[in-house]
Amino acid sequence: MTGARLSSLFAWEWRRVARTPLFWLVQAALVASMVWAALDTAALHRAQETAIARTVAADLAHRTDVRQRFDAYRAPATPAAPPVPYWQDPSDVAAFTQYFVAPHAVKPYLPLSPLAVGTSDLAPSRIEVKIATLFGIDERYDFENPRGLALGRFDLGFVLALLLPMALILLYGLLVSFERDRGMLRLVAAQATGPRTWLAARVTAIMAWALPTTLAGLVLALALAGVDFSAALPELASTLLVVTAYILFWTGIALVVLARLPGAAAGLGALAAIWAVLTLGLPMAGAAITAAIAPAPSVSGWIDAQRRTTDAVQRDRDRIVAGGIAKRPDLAGATGRIATLDHATRQTFLVPETERRLNRWRTARAAHRREQARFAALAGFLAPPLGLTQALATLAGTDGDRQRRFEAQARSYQLDLRGLLYPLVQHEAARPTPKGMSRGRYSLADPDIIPVFTMTDASPRARAAAVLPFAGWLLLTGVALAVLGLRRADRWAL
Repeated sequence: MTGARLSSLFAWEWRRVARTPLFWLVQAALVASMVWAALDTAALHRAQETAIARTVAADLAHRTDVRQRFDAYRAPATPAAPPVPYWQDPSDVAAFTQYFVAPHAVKPYLPLSPLAVGTSDLAPSRIEVKIATLFGIDERYDFENPRGLALGRFDLGFVLALLLPMALILLYGLLVSFERDRGMLRLVAAQATGPRTWLAARVTAIMAWALPTTLAGLVLALALAGVDFSAALPELASTLLVVTAYILFWTGIALVVLARLPGAAAGLGALAAIWAVLTLGLPMAGAAITAAIAPAPSVSGWIDAQRRTTDAVQRDRDRIVAGGIAKRPDLAGATGRIATLDHATRQTFLVPETERRLNRWRTARAAHRREQARFAALAGFLAPPLGLTQALATLAGTDGDRQRRFEAQARSYQLDLRGLLYPLVQHEAARPTPKGMSRGRYSLADPDIIPVFTMTDASPRARAAAVLPFAGWLLLTGVALAVLGLRRADRWAL
C-alpha cells in the first residue's frame, strides 16, 4: 500500500462519495433527527426552568408574607383581637421552625443541557427542604406513564448513541459493497490495486465526509436549541471529541466486518447484529448480572421500616424527649415541662432519633446506588453506546452523579437549618421568653435568618475532563479495530 497510490485513490473516492445521493439522504435524515431531538430536549428543560423560576418566586413571596405577619403581630393584644394559635405565629420560634420554614433547593440547568435529557425527566430539579422531612427529601412523584418513562426521551444522546451507528452501517455496508453486488470487483482488481488499499481509500473517503457533516449537524442542532457556546466551550470541545471517537470506533467495526468484501446483505446483517449486541444485548445482560450480584434493597421493606419506626418513636416520644433533655445540662429547665411541650418542640428530639433508627436502611440504599453507578461506568466501556449516553449526560449536566450531589447538598442544607434553628427551639423550651403585650409570641428575634440554597457545581473543565478516559478508550479501540480490519483485507472476494 504505497502512500501515493492511496492518496490518489482516496481523492477519487472522496469525489465519488460527494456525488452519491444515498450519502446525502442518510446524512440529511441524521441531521434532521439531531435538530428535532435538541429542540425537544430544550423545550423540556425550558418548561422545567420555568417551574424552577416559579418555585423561587413562591419562596420569595412566602418569605415576604412571613415578614409581614411577623411585623403585624407586634401590635398590642386587645380583647377584641382573636388569639393567635402558635402554629400560625411566625414569631414563635418553634412554630416558625416547624410550619414556616420550607425553602426549596433547586438544581439549575447548565448551558449544554439540550445535549441530553439524562435523569432530568426522572429526578427532581427542585426539592422542598422541610426541617422535619426524613433525610432531607420527601419521596413524592408526579403521576406519569411508567412505560413512557422506561422508554426514555428522544434526545441527542439517543440519536448519537443509536441512530448515528445505524447511519454509518448503512453508508459503509452499501457503499463498500457496491462493486461486489454489481460484479465490478474484477474490474477494480484489474487496475493493479490491492484490496487493502482500495478498502482503506473507500472507507476513509466515506468517513472524511461523514465526520464533518455529523459534527456540523450536531453544532447546528445545539445552536438552534439556544445553546450559548461561549458559556460551554470546554464541554462542547469534549462533546465533539467523544463523538469523533465514537465514529472512529464504528468505522473500525465496519472495517473488520467488510475486510473480506462481503455482499451488502451479508455486511449489513453482520453490522446490524453487532449493533444489536452492543446497544441491547450487553446492557440487558449487564443489568441481569448486576441484579443477581447486587440485588436492590427491598422498597416495601424500606416503607415498612419507616412506618414501624415512626410508630415506635411516637409511642416512646416522652421517654425520647426526656432522654434528649437529660443529656444536655443547658436544657435542665425543661425537665418539668416535658408533658406540656408543643408538637414542634418535640419534633426537634424525635426527628433525629427516627433518622438514627432508620440509618442502616438509608446507608444500605445509598451503598447500592454507589455500586450501581460503578457498574454503569464499567458497562459504558464494554458497551460504547451506553458509555456515550453517560458521557453526553455528564457534559449536559443531567447525569446521575450531578443529581446525587444535588440531593446530598440539599440534605446538608437541611442539617444546616436544623443546626441553626433546633438550638433556639430547645433553649426556648428550657427558658421560655416572657409573653409581652403583643399578639405574637416573639421568642424569635428575626424571621430573615434562613439562608438561600445555592448549589455548588463542578467546573466546566472538570466536566469536560470527566469524559476524556472514555473518549481515549474509544479512540484506541477504533484504531485497533481499523488496523485489524485492514490486515484481514488481504485478498479479493472475486
